This record gives sequence, C-alpha cells and structure tokens, in this order.
Amino acid sequence: MKRTTSQTIRMQNLHRRAGRLILLLASAALAAAAAQETSSSKDAREYSKPFYLRDIRITDDITLPFSPVTVLVVLISAFFVNGIFSGPRSTAKASHILIDGNDAQARLERMKKDVRGDYSKFQNLARKFSKCPSGKADGGRLGTFKPGMMVPAFDRAIFDKGNKVGEVIGPIQTNFGWHLIWIEERNLIE
Repeated sequence: MKRTTSQTIRMQNLHRRAGRLILLLASAALAAAAAQETSSSKDAREYSKPFYLRDIRITDDITLPFSPVTVLVVLISAFFVNGIFSGPRSTAKASHILIDGNDAQARLERMKKDVRGDYSKFQNLARKFSKCPSGKADGGRLGTFKPGMMVPAFDRAIFDKGNKVGEVIGPIQTNFGWHLIWIEERNLIE
C-alpha cells in the first residue's frame, strides 16, 4: 500500500510519542522502585533483590505484584504487537446507488443495463434515485474506506477479487436496502 507523505509523518510522530510514553512510564516505575528503600526487617528478602526486580510498593500497605522490569517488558511488547497488527490494509474508493422498496432489485437491474460502464451515467442515476445522502450530494461517492468499515455484504462485494474496478456491481442487498456499487479504486493487500 502506498503511503502519502502526511501519512508517513503521522505514523513517525505516533511511534515517537509511543516511545516517549514507554520511556516515561519505565522511568517512573524505576524511580518508584528505587524510592521504596526502607529498613523494614520483614521485607529483607524483597530488598535483597535489585530494585528493578522488586515488587512495586505504592504505600506501606499497597504493593503491586510485579516489578518495574515486568512493566517495561509489557509496554514494549504492547507497542510492537500493536505495530504488527496495524500494518497495511486493503483500501477502496467506491460510489453506490441505494434504493428500497418491493421492486428495488428489478429497478437496479434496469439501471445497471443503462449504465453499461459509463461512470457519469452512474453518478447521474445516483443523484436522481439514491436514498443515501451521499447519492444526492456527490453522485453516490462514499470516499475511501477499509475492510470492516461498511456492512458485511457491501464489504464482500467491494473487496472480492472477482469484482473489477470500473464496473457496476450488484444489485447487493443490505439492511439499508438494495445497492448498485461502482468501485473507483481498490488496493488489495493480502
């Protein structure tokens, strides 16, 4: 997936902020652990450990059952796991015509035949007949979205490799009604 300069900059800033947060939390945990030095004889075994391996003591009565090192490892792991699972995703840019009623499917079939691969006709029909606010405003344009952002049937139609970019897809039924879909752009990432 191609990233724009602004997306790359945003991603770098996010990673910088996350790194600073991890360092800040780790420093605070280490400082808290170092500050909990006391001369209590009942904690002699605990204090025989290096400060970074001791349980974190908040007050004399409250001790967290993990060490600053554990906190640091968990934070770093969460940072890297988040980076792994938020990698590049497929995207699509599409338009649609939404209608409802008993004869909606048949009407959309007729519209599909009228369009015959002409995007300007598709946009005109969307402006004229679509029940969706995007249809009235901008020829049915939905903008750019990722898998999971639309209802499942709509998503399946758009991100199916068998459906080609620049052709009319449908009619597709969702809980909103019946759709004709035009995929303007699509970037499928395996």
